[in-house]
Amino acid sequence: MKNYKILTLGASGAGKTVFMASMFKSLSTQGEHGFYLENEDFTKLNNIYKNLITGKWPETTRRSEISKWKFTCVIKNPDLHNFPICQFTYFDYAGGRFTDMDEEDYDLQKIIVQADTILVLLDGEKIQALMSNKNEQKIDDFLNKDLPPIIRWMSYCQAPIQFVISKWDLLENDNFGLKEISDRLLEIPKFKELVRNRNQEGSPVRLIPVSSVGSGFVTPQPDGSMKKISGSTPHPFHMEVPISCVIPDLLEKEIQVNIKRLTTISNEDIIENSRHNKLLHNFLKRVLRSRWLIDIVVNTLVEVLVSNILDDDNSDEQNQPNSIEEEFTKELLKTIDNLVFKKIKTIVEEEKQRLAEFQRIRDEYIKEIEDKKTALKSAVTSFLYISNKFSQDFPESEIIRR
Repeated sequence: MKNYKILTLGASGAGKTVFMASMFKSLSTQGEHGFYLENEDFTKLNNIYKNLITGKWPETTRRSEISKWKFTCVIKNPDLHNFPICQFTYFDYAGGRFTDMDEEDYDLQKIIVQADTILVLLDGEKIQALMSNKNEQKIDDFLNKDLPPIIRWMSYCQAPIQFVISKWDLLENDNFGLKEISDRLLEIPKFKELVRNRNQEGSPVRLIPVSSVGSGFVTPQPDGSMKKISGSTPHPFHMEVPISCVIPDLLEKEIQVNIKRLTTISNEDIIENSRHNKLLHNFLKRVLRSRWLIDIVVNTLVEVLVSNILDDDNSDEQNQPNSIEEEFTKELLKTIDNLVFKKIKTIVEEEKQRLAEFQRIRDEYIKEIEDKKTALKSAVTSFLYISNKFSQDFPESEIIRR
């Protein structure tokens, strides 16, 4: 079974352990998301969450400690049969170990190099201070203690990055929007350079707002701690988004790499086939909202994944395509990238129609599950639906250097 390695980084107090417990609680049943998670440390995560909802926060992770949370993604069909699809392993390093930036910390370097995705938890309290220009100590900690090691460690890998803003409920209360925060972060030269380099490599950079407890559950105290509001109940926000974006982001990166490879075709070939490409591109755009094209896209993505996830090593070697086939492939990849991964702007109603169609197809696929491959098709569709819905709700979440 394919195991996606996700390195979780963040300074002390950013809320990494709380995030893991809340994510597992939110996805421990299939519900509306179309999949659920199983974990070997079920009791430990449940205890963390139970303490959390009573207002007791977990202790700071010891510097030497490396937590490893392995989640199995499972699909349940209408007959209540469970189909494990893949695994996501989150490596959680203590904030102090991360920010100390020990160049000889080879264990951390090894995980970074091997990571499929980097999840960087940005402390919402410090972002709040940065945006409001209040609390110089927190601003200084964020700019001079938290960010430099983040940027430095990122130089060890080329994996997609998720900048996850924790404690989003605090920022919402101050009416700060994601675009404002993105613009402010891009004013930081090193951060802007990191994003620019990732943009050039075609590796996605996301900014994802989350709240492990949701609005109206806690209030910050003068000493920096959080106090539960009497009688409040947690309403976690966006806990399903980071894990759902892992495979779509890896696929997008693969598409970008292939597009870059295919654009080495000579200008003469491109000119010769330009009319063919334009007709193809327009045709695919017109029929995107039809059921059969989404089926084609999802089946294509499933075929890309199936050999790894289902351990299928019997793939046949393909002949090298000629220039026309390369052009066809390039345009198809561009169209999938533009329309499935939302690289171009479309009107809101069209986006709503497309998401509604994804949701209908996702629900139909769940009904059709009978083996691992059909379960995988359902999972891919669920991931695409969640990541697309998130991109529609927060179009500024994909960070692009301006």
